[in-house]
Amino acid sequence: MPTPQKEKIVSEMADKFSRANSIFLADFSGIDVNTINALRKKFHEKNVEYRVVKNTLAKISFENAGIDGMTTFLNGVNSYAISYDDPTLPMKVVDIFKSNLDGKFKVRAAYFEGQIIGPEQITGIAELPSREQLLAQLVGVLQAPMVKLMGTLNASVTKIMMVLKALEDKKSKEES
Repeated sequence: MPTPQKEKIVSEMADKFSRANSIFLADFSGIDVNTINALRKKFHEKNVEYRVVKNTLAKISFENAGIDGMTTFLNGVNSYAISYDDPTLPMKVVDIFKSNLDGKFKVRAAYFEGQIIGPEQITGIAELPSREQLLAQLVGVLQAPMVKLMGTLNASVTKIMMVLKALEDKKSKEES
């Protein structure tokens, strides 16, 4: 029989899972408490939530959130890095913190923008640019032709003005 505390955890985690842009499921066994706390602090600095939940509660939470496919990866000791904004942030934090983890922090699977991905596909996520970087690149690409056009139009006007100024100077010399 489920206890009220477990029901609350399932409800809370199902809500978090359903709102998340990305969820990274990782095995953290073998990592000392100080290292986990430092990792948790780095996650917190980047607005990534880091939780440890029992597999049975996580399974029910995933089902309640409508996320199919993550339950096959629920074995052993698992933690969850949940991002609501930039879906690449959890892996970027792990990538930055990798030297302190000695290969013990193993990401098993991820729910990444509506898709379940396995460990073989996860490694490239840390190298993806953030949403803000992609938007800045897009603005730069869109802005470049306009800047060139403006420069061309401005150069034409400048050349016409220089020709008119030369004509004016020439006529003023002829008159004098």
